[in-house]
Amino acid sequence: MLSLLLALAAPPTGPTLEESIGLARAAIRACEAQGQPVSASVVDAAGIPIAVLRADGAPKPPVAAPRKAATAVAFQAPGSVLEAREKTDPAFAAVIAAKPELYNAHGGSLPLYLQGLLVGGLAVADTSHETADACARAAVETQSRFTVGP
Repeated sequence: MLSLLLALAAPPTGPTLEESIGLARAAIRACEAQGQPVSASVVDAAGIPIAVLRADGAPKPPVAAPRKAATAVAFQAPGSVLEAREKTDPAFAAVIAAKPELYNAHGGSLPLYLQGLLVGGLAVADTSHETADACARAAVETQSRFTVGP
């Protein structure tokens, strides 16, 4: 009985390694369908990368995607929202600028929620921010476990 209560009380976990690889691959495929070779990354709720993938022909090393995903997690918002905030909120812009090795507040990143709790983030990089955002959202739509909002 106690183990059942503990199991019921345990917060949701995720994304797993397999789910992370699946989400990153789905994002890359969505962009490849538009002729855009990209990088994609999934991070956990602490912003630590679980999976970082780079498509064949992607133009850059996969550096921006993990940072974008970590930023979506840290600020619990999509990169498209954070990018606009960075342009209008000097204090927020200063926080982002102070940690360029950790944060990248550009479109193409999404926080991932499970049962209303933040459990990770997904990001796409190396294309326009609008395309990256669309590819990330398409990837989340390929599975039913995660949402991009609580």
